[in-house]
Amino acid sequence: MGWTYNVVDPNVATNAPTVAGVGITFTILSFSIVCLRLYVRKYIVKAINIDDWLIVVTWFFSFIFVCITLAQTRWGLGLRNVEDMPPQDVYEFGYLQYIGAPFYICAILGFKLSIIFAFLRIAVDRTYRIGIICISITCSAFYFCFFVAQLNFCFPVSKSWDPTITTGSCFSAVLFYTAMGSLTFIFDILTMLTPIPILLHSCFSPCKNFMIAFLYLLGIFLSLIQILRITSLRSARSYLDTSTVLTWSLVEVNLGIILSSLIPLAPLPVLQSFLEKGSPQSLAQSLASFDTRRTIDKVRDGFKKRFGRESELRNRVVLFLGYGELRPDLEREQRPGSRLGASTEELNFPMGILKTTEVIISREGSSWGELKEEDV
Repeated sequence: MGWTYNVVDPNVATNAPTVAGVGITFTILSFSIVCLRLYVRKYIVKAINIDDWLIVVTWFFSFIFVCITLAQTRWGLGLRNVEDMPPQDVYEFGYLQYIGAPFYICAILGFKLSIIFAFLRIAVDRTYRIGIICISITCSAFYFCFFVAQLNFCFPVSKSWDPTITTGSCFSAVLFYTAMGSLTFIFDILTMLTPIPILLHSCFSPCKNFMIAFLYLLGIFLSLIQILRITSLRSARSYLDTSTVLTWSLVEVNLGIILSSLIPLAPLPVLQSFLEKGSPQSLAQSLASFDTRRTIDKVRDGFKKRFGRESELRNRVVLFLGYGELRPDLEREQRPGSRLGASTEELNFPMGILKTTEVIISREGSSWGELKEEDV
């Protein structure tokens, strides 16, 4: 007997081993990371917060989703030729796919909220906290709508998995999941941008900068998975040919759990000695001293330094055009005790300062600055 139920040929070509291997491997890896995270939070940091509980609940959602997907391979998921799908397997295949989608949506929302609440928990600046709260509310509202739309994908609902129902209607799967995937990609980017204000304000060691860059590369790859899912869905021959889409979904949810749990692992002694080596400023100090207005001023000053009146770029442009600019803060200099008067104007040229001096000579008894023709 083959892996898929009710097939005529037990050795029919299927991608079920690939789907199962990816799901099991990433589930074990994410479980190990979550357990290590709980160990760090309980025994090293000695505080388990809402973002930690969110990732635990998210892992259970992901685990259920993986189990449903593996069960679905027994009912035809992964068959390379849609023609090999036994008609009696279509009902169970569609039903498992219907009940698995809500767990996928909850898992995606869960690890995003875990990341957002982790920064909300340690952020002290009021403006920054308000921005994080707005992102979390918008993200939750979107995934709630996604959840409700997925449950009501067809009318009647049972049409989603029962091929014998010929009445009613369903959403266009390609248009629906393309729209949802595009919005999910946007929220991935917003989640990745959440710590940017802190990173701009911070000064880290090269090791910590390397780790941050690595995390962002994982985040970019996680966002690109949505594009891969949409591409796979558009190239699918029918709704039965979804093994590639679900494989990427398994990678996405588990990689999101792993990514959101890497930062809380920083207090581990091994990672602590590596990340803080040569670091002039710790992450905790950066968060404690972060202020939105000061960061905005810092960015504005940097912009002025690069593109303002005193910038090297502007000076090069002025030099290329061939003229200088008269400085507004002109100074008049006069030597004390001298009978000679001097008015000095400074011209600010790109390659230095050019001084022009006008000397007025007068005899004793004449008014200052007044010259008579016979005195010359």
